[in-house]
Amino acid sequence: MERNLFFKKNISAFLAALFAGALLALPAFADWNSFNIPDSAEVRRQISREWFEAPLDVLRGLNSEIRSNQVGTQFQARLEEQQDVFLTIVAPKSQMVVDVYEASGMRTATEDAYNMESPGSWILVRSKKNGEPILARYYFAKDAGVYVQFRPDKNGTTSLADLVIFESYAARGVPLGVPFENFYTASFAQVQALTKNNLPWSCVEPRSGLYDDTLVMVQTIRQNLGNVVYADDAAYNEEGKPVAIHNGQPRFVPMNMRNKISVSSAGFVKWICDGLVEPMAGSYLKLGPLVQKTVEVNPTGSQGVLDSSWNSNFSLDWTRNLAAAVLSVSSKKTILYKDSGVDVSIEPFAARWTDRGVQSTVGYIKNTGYKIQYLKPLLYVLATINPQRFYLAAIRQTGRGPDGSEVKVFNDAAAIFPYFDAQGKFRATVFYDGAEYSLQQFCDSFAGQRSGDSFAHLVRVKAESKFYPQEPKKEGGRD
Repeated sequence: MERNLFFKKNISAFLAALFAGALLALPAFADWNSFNIPDSAEVRRQISREWFEAPLDVLRGLNSEIRSNQVGTQFQARLEEQQDVFLTIVAPKSQMVVDVYEASGMRTATEDAYNMESPGSWILVRSKKNGEPILARYYFAKDAGVYVQFRPDKNGTTSLADLVIFESYAARGVPLGVPFENFYTASFAQVQALTKNNLPWSCVEPRSGLYDDTLVMVQTIRQNLGNVVYADDAAYNEEGKPVAIHNGQPRFVPMNMRNKISVSSAGFVKWICDGLVEPMAGSYLKLGPLVQKTVEVNPTGSQGVLDSSWNSNFSLDWTRNLAAAVLSVSSKKTILYKDSGVDVSIEPFAARWTDRGVQSTVGYIKNTGYKIQYLKPLLYVLATINPQRFYLAAIRQTGRGPDGSEVKVFNDAAAIFPYFDAQGKFRATVFYDGAEYSLQQFCDSFAGQRSGDSFAHLVRVKAESKFYPQEPKKEGGRD
């Protein structure tokens, strides 16, 4: 959290008038907002002097209090202290299910709660050192890691805005030209109106009802996982017959894998894409086009020498060509990868909060992708701006080449389905190596890699409800 930001009370009358004029331009029902969250502006106007301007010693003597806005929503105002700062919290009432332990056993009960990170909560953070305000934060999303906040500038005469998505800044330090203290009482609708041209709100406004096809695919894959087993270098060809990926030749299926779909990491994502293609084309995808190279390297350089005997970009080529192949089938014309535009290369973030403070974000790197630990905020944005897409991820890790030297290789692949659930909360389901993972589990599985070594290169594929992945055949052995 930033320190040494000083608040000046000699705010110019011009800036105050400018902000007031912006508020007067809003409709009378300004406390309503497009996120339909409870708004505490009316409550904050009532308690501003007592709760937002009083010194810490005075606040410590106050009891938390409950007040209602004009539509009857209750909010709690309270003080919370941390090591270097203290927080004045105005949080709406919600219901929380808790376990109650009694002599006769345990029962569940519903209790009132005033969560400081729930949608509609507002927080003022002030310094314990001098009592000066550091920031005012509005929580508006179902995910607590998504919020907008305002800070005094270094001169304390105007305000800077941040839009944060899971510790990544979609916007940081955007100057607004309005006094900071106005956010003590501004409604969220007023904040939206004031910043509509300054902040990328389109990155945080999920559109309901557009994730049905994604959910159909997730549920269908989930129901079929019991029929899927992992096997090295394994996929199915356009006829649905088991083949080895490295040469496309028929492969032997061991007895314990018969009556199952046996696939490798790459074969698994092809099995998913085949489930999209078969209803449209009547057959599955051919293997040959999927192993075509998509990265040009110097044949005499170290990478070129390595690739002459071992394709270090295998899953990068595979996922790119898969996405292009699905696009070709759906559009009924041949589209090569280089013309497909399937790569995800957006740069939605300016910076990221880390253990070492706010640092510049390493975004998309050509032919490498994004750091895996940054996938969550990226996928949140993608789920918002592209609600009918899922993503094939080629995973780059550090490995050993044939000669034992350290190399960066794309070996594995995964399918990632980001969406917002019926309550508006962000979710992301990952299918990898024939199993289902949460996004957190998937990212954590690469935590053992050296910092910065694991990357995910993403390509987009349109989700479809007409999705019928191949089912296991009765026969096994060599086809």
